[in-house]
Amino acid sequence: SELANEGKTRTSDAISGLGKLVSDNAATIDEKLGQKYGDYARSASRKMQETAAKIESKELDELGEDAREFVRKSPGLAVGMAAVAGFMIARLFSSSK
Repeated sequence: SELANEGKTRTSDAISGLGKLVSDNAATIDEKLGQKYGDYARSASRKMQETAAKIESKELDELGEDAREFVRKSPGLAVGMAAVAGFMIARLFSSSK
C-alpha cells in the first residue's frame, strides 16, 4: 500500500512536471511553429496539470476502479497503451546496462 501510494505520488509529480515543461516551452513553439501549435501546447499543459491533480486527489481504490472502467470501455486502447508502456520500460532497462 505504501509503495502504491508512493508510485501514485511519483506519477502525479511526473505528469505535473511534464505539463510545466510543455508550458514553459509554449512561447518557443509559438516562435518556431506558430501560435496555433503554441496554443495546442498550452492546452496539453493544462490537461496534464488537471490530470496530475485528479490522480493526486483520488484514493488508490478509486484509481483502480477508474482503470477497470477504462479497460471495459476501451479494451483495444488499453492493450495498446500497455504495449507502449512495456516497450518504454524495456528500453529504459536495456539502456541502463
